[in-house]
Amino acid sequence: MNPTDLPGKMINLTIPDKPELYRSYLSFFKHGGLFVPTEDSFNMGDEVLLVVNLPDHNEPKYLRTQVGWINSTATAIGQAKGIGLAFGKDAVAVETKQAIEDLLPGLLLNERPTYTL
Repeated sequence: MNPTDLPGKMINLTIPDKPELYRSYLSFFKHGGLFVPTEDSFNMGDEVLLVVNLPDHNEPKYLRTQVGWINSTATAIGQAKGIGLAFGKDAVAVETKQAIEDLLPGLLLNERPTYTL
């Protein structure tokens, strides 16, 4: 990514384990995405550079994302305040989506609650 072509906002996200990855992964976005707990204000469609560290991966992924979901307040059922960042369709996003789905075989059909649904 060219430094002059970066989105105006950046978020770092470390996902420590597979259960947290399951709760954070947004499979309903066309190219995948991740939920990021945050107190910061965002608007739908904001571009965000997401630096994510996945479980069992040594190197962070740098993804150009777009806000596609907003939880404006925490809920009683455990949904944290934060945003859902939708991945684009570039090579890094495709690679990251595949890495996440490889870490969660069979879990994507599970009906356990997540941070968004």
